[in-house]
Amino acid sequence: MRKLSMALLAGVALIGCGGVDPEAENQEIVSNLLEAGFPVDDIIVADGAVYVGRDAHVTLEASREMLQAPPGSEEQYRTTNLVGTGVTKICVNPTADFNSYPVLSQGLDLAIANYNERGLRLTFARGPTTGCTANITAQTMSGTGGVAGFPSGGLPYGTINIGTGLAGYSVDVNEHVITHELGHTIGFRHTDYYNRSISCGIGGDEGDAGVGAIHIPGTPTTATEGGSLMNSCFRTTETGEWTSSDITALDNLYSGGAVPSCSSISFTSYRGQNGTQIACNCDAVSGGAVWGTDLYTDDSNACVAAVHAGAIPASGGKVIVTIQPGQSSYTGSTRNGITTSSYGAWGGSFSVRGLTRPSSNCSSYAFTSYRGQNGTQIACNCDAVSGGAVWGTDLYTDDSTVCLAAVHAGAIPASGGAVVVTIQPGQSSYTGSTRNGITTSSYGAWAGSYSVRRW
Repeated sequence: MRKLSMALLAGVALIGCGGVDPEAENQEIVSNLLEAGFPVDDIIVADGAVYVGRDAHVTLEASREMLQAPPGSEEQYRTTNLVGTGVTKICVNPTADFNSYPVLSQGLDLAIANYNERGLRLTFARGPTTGCTANITAQTMSGTGGVAGFPSGGLPYGTINIGTGLAGYSVDVNEHVITHELGHTIGFRHTDYYNRSISCGIGGDEGDAGVGAIHIPGTPTTATEGGSLMNSCFRTTETGEWTSSDITALDNLYSGGAVPSCSSISFTSYRGQNGTQIACNCDAVSGGAVWGTDLYTDDSNACVAAVHAGAIPASGGKVIVTIQPGQSSYTGSTRNGITTSSYGAWGGSFSVRGLTRPSSNCSSYAFTSYRGQNGTQIACNCDAVSGGAVWGTDLYTDDSTVCLAAVHAGAIPASGGAVVVTIQPGQSSYTGSTRNGITTSSYGAWAGSYSVRRW
């Protein structure tokens, strides 16, 4: 299993300006870091900037804040510096060069979703958009890692640099790296800061001292390979998803309290803020008007739309609503017991998915029993894939082993994950193929099929 460093500094140039002597400023930063307890061999000066932990750029203001005692701190890890309560919406603005790499761009969307699905007191949005209380620029660098920095002055660090070499890796790996670097911008240290060899195979202690690496209550004090998105180095098999300890850390530092009711939110007021994601809660669905399928007019009832989309059951649940552009037309359909209406042009849309991962295992479903309920979506979990039989490619016979089909489709890795199964019509034939280490079989006519995507 190949390990890749999260921190490749080649090609990064962060130059001081504004009449301040960059060399004198860097000397003060290094002095502050040493006083804060960082070992000298963990401090790097490269291209006019100072780094610790190999991928965390330290500004002068951030280094000064590290010398201040954290109020009420207790002995995964964070810096002294956190994002202030005045920051509620962090906009991540990719450069044109960043957007020219489709896998990096997809990874950014998934990384933003990782944070927003937690219902934190701060949200992330892909820019350019409005209502931002802080901004981060996502730009490219050479290599296959990432570089970011720690927050200062109550604001997140303003830049993440993502290696273009990641374009050769999966979307999940890109999601992992970008989520990791955004974690630094809001104050997370490496989970294995005290021994980088845990995830990297080599390397030592980045420095502790109680102020630069503060243990987050409720999380493990020891790191394990693959145990956190905030490990120093990543593997090629990463899924890009939070671990349970990552979630504990996020909730501890940035908990947003109760998720608001979807009925209290006017989604039309977000029109034009495409990509903005809003977490909200649905009670048991009792009725409401909805127009569209998958993309719904932004005046539709979000909770009824969520049931139609298969995001939640009719009994309710938490959802993520993503603001989308207006469409020239909307097509109604019947799914999951909900019938939506068609409509013409409308100025704004949204899509909706579940916030809480499905609890049911895919092996508990007989998908043949849904035959004829075309468009119905079932969210379920797959354990590590151990075997089974699959017929088809992209569309699979409805008696195929769904988790094996999901790996073949690229929806999840062989280690498992959550998926959405969509019931499809029967096909006159199914073509087998080899993908992602899974070989499926061909078959003739079969009366029911499904497609599968990542949850």
